[in-house]
Amino acid sequence: MTDKAILNILVIGKDPEILTVVLRLLNDYPQANYHAVGTTDPAQARELFADGDIGLVLITNGIDPTLDASLREEFLTRRPGIRILQHYGGGSGLLFAEIAQALSLPH
Repeated sequence: MTDKAILNILVIGKDPEILTVVLRLLNDYPQANYHAVGTTDPAQARELFADGDIGLVLITNGIDPTLDASLREEFLTRRPGIRILQHYGGGSGLLFAEIAQALSLPH
């Protein structure tokens, strides 16, 4: 176990298979202390966000734009400093680079 703080990540996706892969990549990434949970259900995403100490929201490709906007607005209203990242795919290297970049930006 590393002494780095755990970053809790909420992953919201449309495709269950892609969601499973993204969750596995995040939870098994040895260079960081990520704890990722995810769902394809918007209601469950809202519950996970409300119930957890989420530090980053990752929205994968395929989410309806209206739903995407609604989730972003709700999450930012509940927690104005939350970081929300759109991930379109492109492999694990790109995913981890996108997370690192999102975490380095000011709130």
